[in-house]
Order: sequence, then structure tokens, then C-alpha cells
Amino acid sequence: MNQTKVNPYSRSVSIIGVGCTPFMYTVDKEETNGLTEGELFGYASLKAMEDAGVNPQDIDFYFHGCASPLNGSNYLTPNIQVANWFGMKGKASIHHSEACCTGYYAVEQAVNAVASGKYNCVLSACIEFGDSLAVPNHPYKREKMTMEKFLATTSWLYDRNYTRSLMAGQELIYDDAAEWYKRTRGLTDEQMDDTLIHMSLNNRKNASKNELAIERRTYEELAKEAGYDDVMDYMRSPYNPKNGDFLRMSGIELKCDGAAAVIVCATDMVDKYMGNKSHKAIEVLGSGCAACEATTPHFEVTATEEAVRQVYDVTGVKPDEIDIFYANDFIITSHLVSAEIAGYLPYGEGWKYICEGRTAYDGDKPINTNGGRTSFGHAHAASGLADLYECVKQMRGECGDHQVKKLPKTAMLRGYGGAQNICTYIIRTIDGMETVPAEKKESVVKLTKVVQGFYDYLEEGKIMGRKCPKCGAVEFPPVYACNSCGSLETEWVEISGKAKMHSIVMPAPLSNKPEYKALGKFAYGEIELEEGSRLNAVVRGITKKTRKELLDKLPLDVHAAIFQRDGYKTVVFDLDEKYLQ
Repeated sequence: MNQTKVNPYSRSVSIIGVGCTPFMYTVDKEETNGLTEGELFGYASLKAMEDAGVNPQDIDFYFHGCASPLNGSNYLTPNIQVANWFGMKGKASIHHSEACCTGYYAVEQAVNAVASGKYNCVLSACIEFGDSLAVPNHPYKREKMTMEKFLATTSWLYDRNYTRSLMAGQELIYDDAAEWYKRTRGLTDEQMDDTLIHMSLNNRKNASKNELAIERRTYEELAKEAGYDDVMDYMRSPYNPKNGDFLRMSGIELKCDGAAAVIVCATDMVDKYMGNKSHKAIEVLGSGCAACEATTPHFEVTATEEAVRQVYDVTGVKPDEIDIFYANDFIITSHLVSAEIAGYLPYGEGWKYICEGRTAYDGDKPINTNGGRTSFGHAHAASGLADLYECVKQMRGECGDHQVKKLPKTAMLRGYGGAQNICTYIIRTIDGMETVPAEKKESVVKLTKVVQGFYDYLEEGKIMGRKCPKCGAVEFPPVYACNSCGSLETEWVEISGKAKMHSIVMPAPLSNKPEYKALGKFAYGEIELEEGSRLNAVVRGITKKTRKELLDKLPLDVHAAIFQRDGYKTVVFDLDEKYLQ
């Protein structure tokens, strides 16, 4: 297999802010059903900004990660659609997808962008609706993604020329690592089964104390509910069946919805950008990456070995310096296999550490203190940044009831996914950086259903925007943050409906859809609301015949109107009566 020599960064880069949504089944609960891509991505991004103490205007560029945007979100260019939500309207961005490794490469890409010198401060965030699908032709409704629909898309991860036809690669993902570990370490079937079960128990124990985790009920609690006194009997029972030779259902991801974000800047500019001095910046020392297409035998093991070799070579860090470890374990065996390859757990002994509980948050070798993919949840692209969020919080000592015993200084995170990408990086708290205790304040960033609220108001006959309490600018259509001053919060305000039309563009034959007939005669144009917002909109009452005369009168007085589309109401504009006489 090919190997890569990784060079040190051209300049040091550090993490100054992190943010994360709860991982959730959005459509299952009234309070979250209706949340949109912009709201989840925007919330995580704004939380990272609040954490760092930066203004959206301080950030030069952002990366957007989503594993399957067309399938889950009905977008081909998802990065373009979200910037307004977190105050970065007009800022450049790139979308990327590396399947379940997307959130780890999100760090890699942001750090490279700053290390190159092109940008000084970069946001990188990821979102995934792993448990729900966008309802076509509706602005916010979603429906449950059934397992049948989900599995129908997983073949997209694999080469269609050979891997799919050869049939083995996509199936080996479940048990290959467990078989490899059992055989190379000389375990019995019973020992391997016990190890996989204890990984699930440890993950759930970690998640049980994490308010962002999707599943917080411990297996001990579930065992009692099912009538079992011994949790191990429960874990070996039909309540936790085997999915194949080794893997049980407790060792498989809980697919869900969520978003997470990170902000990085040049280390020598931390004082400039990092307004929140209550915590230290964390330097990204280096990364290692590899990828093995799924016809490669033991592809996860092989690619992890190469990525780990790279990151140790480029950073000079030794395995015994790693204080805490995270691995993307949507197949739970991953965190055992990768921890041993990284030298975080001793070769051939890692399974014992797991079975003894030493890798839980309160052990001496903590792994996946958030609960990993089997308990914290797996919002595919977002999971890697959710791991980073947890890791950063642990390194600051901010994890409360599930804080590890020894404050970690150096951490390794290993991403995995996409049949199969591996991205591994090492981060370290910066010594000597003074912190200033901050007064604890309630966060101004709220995860609220602004989009649904907008359409609900239309049903009541109200046209609403969001007003910035700091500069007074009005965002229409409504979003979370202010794109004028960068304030992280806005509040509802009713729009007067008075506006000016600054341009006229007649519908082209290619865009003249049958559903638009109910509009009557209309044109498109730039609209300026009385409140100051500008947007492209439909204006009724303009014909090809009257267009020439109206062009000479620009800007035209228009007023907003509520228009019924199929299944929901929207906003259009009408020419004022004086032009129709």
C-alpha cells in the first residue's frame, strides 16, 4: 500500500470555539419536529462563535459538511443555503462529504485553510438528518427515514464497478474488525462477545450523564425493566441479538439528526480573535489520513495503521502522551481496534481494559466519553465534530458529572467512514495561556423553529421578520443571526408590507411552471422592504405590455401579500393600485 510523508503545518493553528446540538430524532417530538438544515447548522455554528467570543464578521471562510445532502436534505449545494442563519451572508464556503468521516475531515480542512496562510479564522461545521428525509416541495416538513430507505442508500458508499458486484466489501464492515482482532489476539468466541458487550455498556454509561446524547438509559436500567437481575444476561438475550458472527445490536449506531461546529484560528492570533478568555485555546498538532476502498482486506485496520503512523511521525508525539481517545465507532469494534493501533491501549490487552471498565469516563483510559455512535448517536457527518466538542470540553474540565478523573492535556481522535476514509489528529492544550474567569450568563443562542414559525404566522395572516436588538436591522426571510452587525440573536417583528421594486424580470418559458398560473400576470424583481431588507421576489400585476412603461418609473411601490401554494402559504408582492389604473 502507498504511504504518504506528511509535513508540519506552515503555521500553528488552534481551536478557540466549539458548538453542538443535541443529537435527536427530530420528527419524533413536537418541540423538534420542523427544525431545518439552516437552524441546526446555524445553532451549532453560533454556539461555537459564542464559545469562542467571536463575531460572525471575524470569520473569513466556512466549511460545510454533510454526508448525504441530496438524500437527507434535498440539496445539491447545501453550503450556499445556510450562511444567512449564522450572520455570514456573502462569505465564501465549500461543501464536502466523506460519509461518516466528514466531521473529522471538517477539522482537517479548516486547519489546512488557516495553516496555509490564506485565512486567519475559519468555521467548520457539519449537519446530518440521518433519521429523517425532507418532504419534497415543502419548505420545512420532514418524514421518518425508515431503515429500509436508509439501507437502500448505503450502497452509494461503495464502488459500483467491482465492490458491489463482488458483494463482500460492503458486508465485511460489520464483523471484519472483530474477526481480525479475535484471531490476531487469540481470544475465544466468549471473550470477544464479552468485550463487545462491555464496549456497549461503557458507551451507554458515558452517554447516561451527557445531556446531548440521544440515549441516556443505562443497560442496567433496561435489564431491570425486562426482568433481568444480571445485565450481562440481558445483553446476551434476544433483547440484544447478534447481527452476524460477532456484532450485537447494541454495537451498531443509533442513526439520528444533529449538527456540530468548530472555530479555528492562527495560534499567534488567538488573543485577537478569542474574546472568551475563560478557557485555553487547544492547538492542533497535526493529522494523518488514509483511505482504502472496500475490496482492500481489513480496510479499516490497514488505513488506520497508516493514518496513525503519519500523525505520530509529523507531531513527534508518543502513544504514552495521549490522555484521552475518541474513535468513530458506528460499528463498536472500531474503538477497540483503533485504540490498540494507536498504542493508547496495549497490544492484545485492550479487551481486558474494556471488560474491566477502565475505558469508561471514570476509568484511567477513557474512550468516547460522550457515548460514541451507539449511545450518543450518529448524525453521520456531524458525529466527528460532536466527538471534538466533547473532547474539547473534557480538556477544559467542563463536563460536569462525566468529567474524566485526570484533566486531559493531549488527545487523539480517529475518524472513519465512507468505505473507507480514515482521518486522525492530535490536539493539545496550550501551556502558559492565562484564563480569565467569566461571569456565567444564559446563552443567547436558542435552537428554535424559526422557519415553521414564519409559515405559522402566515396562516394567522401575519408577515414576520426577525429584528436585531443591537443594530435594528431586520432579517427577511427570518433567520437566527444579524447579517448587518453580526449579533448572534434576533427577535420576531411584524413586517409592514410596504416595499419598493428596483428591477423587473419577466418569466422565461423554461421557468414558467403550471403551478404558477394561479399567480396571474407577474414578474420577478429586487424588492426593498420598508424595514430595509432586500430580496428577490414575485410581483403580481406586471405584463410584458406594461413592463416598458413601468421600467421608466422604477423604483415602484409594491406591497406584500400572502399567497396560497399547495400545502402552505407564502409571500408575494403586488403592484400598488396607482400603477393599475
